[in-house]
Amino acid sequence: MQARRWPLHSLLALVLAVLAIAAAASGCGSSAGSSGTAGTLTDSPKNGGSIAFAFQEEPTSLDPAVCWDVIGTQIEHQIYRGVIAYEPKSGAAGLNLAPDLATEVPTAANGGITNGGKTITFHLRKGVMFQAPVSREVTAEDFKYSFERMIGLPTAPATYFYMGVVGAQAYYEKKAPTVTGFKVIDPYTFEINLTRPDLSFVGAYGGMDFCDVVPKEWVEKWGKQFNRHPLGTGPFAFDHWTQGQEIVLKKNPDYWQKGKPYLDELVYRFSVFPQTAFLRLQRGDVDVLGNFVPTPDVALAKASPTLKQNLKSQLQMGTMYLFMNTQMKPFDNVKVRQAISWAVNREKLVKLLAGTAVPLWQIYPQLVPGYEAGKQFFGYDPAKAKALLAEAGYPDGFKTMLYTDNVAPHPQLMQSIQADLAATGITAGIKTMSTDTYRSFIDTPGSATMGLQSWGMDFPDPIDWISPFFSKAAAVKGGSNSSFWWTPQMEKMIAEAQAMTDPSARFAKFQDMQNYIMTQPPYVTLYQPVMTDLCSENVGGFYLQTAFIWDPINYWRK
Repeated sequence: MQARRWPLHSLLALVLAVLAIAAAASGCGSSAGSSGTAGTLTDSPKNGGSIAFAFQEEPTSLDPAVCWDVIGTQIEHQIYRGVIAYEPKSGAAGLNLAPDLATEVPTAANGGITNGGKTITFHLRKGVMFQAPVSREVTAEDFKYSFERMIGLPTAPATYFYMGVVGAQAYYEKKAPTVTGFKVIDPYTFEINLTRPDLSFVGAYGGMDFCDVVPKEWVEKWGKQFNRHPLGTGPFAFDHWTQGQEIVLKKNPDYWQKGKPYLDELVYRFSVFPQTAFLRLQRGDVDVLGNFVPTPDVALAKASPTLKQNLKSQLQMGTMYLFMNTQMKPFDNVKVRQAISWAVNREKLVKLLAGTAVPLWQIYPQLVPGYEAGKQFFGYDPAKAKALLAEAGYPDGFKTMLYTDNVAPHPQLMQSIQADLAATGITAGIKTMSTDTYRSFIDTPGSATMGLQSWGMDFPDPIDWISPFFSKAAAVKGGSNSSFWWTPQMEKMIAEAQAMTDPSARFAKFQDMQNYIMTQPPYVTLYQPVMTDLCSENVGGFYLQTAFIWDPINYWRK
């Protein structure tokens, strides 16, 4: 890294300092509200006990190289860890990178980034152990193995984030026996060499679960069943998974951070509808709402003298959007896509969500570098939508289908969008599916015409809102690019931005990308969620972490 290049976490601190942060409610043993830290508490942590989360959905996998769904990554983050984490805070401070299994975040100042920004060196903590029964020390070789395993897995969904590593493409294409740019220096040191400088790489490598360290012998023992028998270095160890019912984790007695975690057990219960979970929490049967407070119950919780003490609210680093499959007619017509972008009433959606969202008029959500305060693309204008449809050759509209999973409030949101489209002459049916079925369906080209999709931040950089949606690699592999849209011009802009070492020029390039994408809109930006969650009176230390939402290592049982 050149001296004038800022480390990502310092850059974010500057950029985010000028942005508004969602207001926080107080409760659950913390006097700091959702903008405070996990350590600012009104009572002392206690050891022992269990807390239970309630989710409607269930993970598809607990393999960190593969899983990308919210519930799966939540559980994985307790079992596995990588070199970098985020500070245990809410608000903008919760986006600052901090060391985890590494002794420090690599920067130019500490010598961790050299060679003009193309070489990144990580120094590992000594004495970090894999969980039992592997029970051995983690070394740099384990990180190299874990990285190469992820790159080589056909089912790994995010390899494109790491193709800038020297030799990664050749290894991915099975043209080389190893990733030559990933070098083990000694048991506690490894370096990653990039083909060009990349300001986002430290966050992409260290801040995402895909590169978390796994033990080779355990992976080989379980083979394809490793995703059901996870083992890592995290504060909690896997105990059992009862399909359709629960996953239980137990305290890892060998966790490197002494005194943590406080809890003996985490229980993740599945197939619990949000409204049912809300009632069960009030009865004391569950402790945290995994799908947040149901929209119809937000006002009730805020008005309740008891419940509001345990309520937390935090702007979520994510987006909700309506994708349009550009490989299918009539969505291959840019004017049709523009018409639909004018047809949807985002303000109405936010009202339906009872204050748990803010309208989103651009690609980048608030708090993400690249977000432009006051910038608005499209709006609600049915007349303009009708005119564009006529220009596209559909003066009387057309018939289509809207797809979504069955997790509330998604079906209700689709009904609102259905009515908006009807006002422009578009007749749309609605089809709901289970979450797993829906994910698989929208990943298949030629299947879903339009669908509802959400996205949560992987790491705080605008590339995380570009590559997964608008790159050729993501379109070919499926996943979040359910519009299957990309262009050579877009590929060129991404490559140019990722090669830049001047942060200001790089952000300007990402704003240029947004301007270009919005002339072609492959999806309709809808809203940015505001997480409104509730814990039971039995939970201490509860807060919402900006980057990864829940942080059970800092919670305890009262």
